[in-house]
Amino acid sequence: MNNYIFENQFKQEIHREAAKIGFKIAASKSFKDTLLDFLTVRMKLIDNKPRIAIMSPPLLNEFFTHPKRKEIETIFNLAKYGGDLNRFQSKKLLESRFHDHLLNEWNIHHFHLSIKKVGIGNELLFAYIDNCQILFLGLAKHTPGIFADIKWIEILHDHFPVVLEPFEMKNLKDVNPKVNAKERQILWDKGYTLGMTKIRDTVYFSPGVGRTTSGHGTEVVTLQGNIIRWMHKIDLQIKESINELSSYLKIPKEKIVFEINFGKETLELVENYSKRKILKYPEEFISSNDLKTK
Repeated sequence: MNNYIFENQFKQEIHREAAKIGFKIAASKSFKDTLLDFLTVRMKLIDNKPRIAIMSPPLLNEFFTHPKRKEIETIFNLAKYGGDLNRFQSKKLLESRFHDHLLNEWNIHHFHLSIKKVGIGNELLFAYIDNCQILFLGLAKHTPGIFADIKWIEILHDHFPVVLEPFEMKNLKDVNPKVNAKERQILWDKGYTLGMTKIRDTVYFSPGVGRTTSGHGTEVVTLQGNIIRWMHKIDLQIKESINELSSYLKIPKEKIVFEINFGKETLELVENYSKRKILKYPEEFISSNDLKTK
């Protein structure tokens, strides 16, 4: 029977998945760092899926006469019909050391308005993205402080208030220290998270949650920890309940081989001998006593 420690196996699985995406993680890195590098890149990527696509009123006012109308329209249609938007993101997208502060703080992506060259172009299109919709906010040139300009949150506040409602800090009336866009960008670059932003008369918690002093997004680090805890929890459950699992799966325990793989939607625990998908992240095994009754 194999040793149910998933780190080595899952590390190899991460390397294979990273290669599919198009980047490489050094084999010498520890499992934790390998997982962190992978999640850092993966969570910057936009999944190819149809979403509700909406242009803000300020963007619509510019769209029809803008010299980059063709590029804007291309990105809008890709968003609407589920095409590849990642080719319009930064050329550093697949670098694990490149941390998108705007995404980490406010959950806002930016696209380079260049069809011919990936991630290159002085004209940028900003968009708030969640699972169901892409809200195209506005256009700007690639200048210092533009990524930390609160006008992107102001557009959400003014035209898409429902998006920001869950992040409203109802008991707060102000935020200190008060910083401008360039100062906020300097703080981000030095590893600080401001956490809250005042827009008009309302204070909001950062929709992107924020970042750690290492530069990694807080959501990335949180997911890394949750996956590791889940992995070790099912590892322990397997060791404690291997006889019950053998009986439940109707497989001799010496032939059972569990692996953690990337499924279509999330991580999956797979038993290789029977080719069965056993669990999906973050599911766990039922107790050994309950397995006996199955």
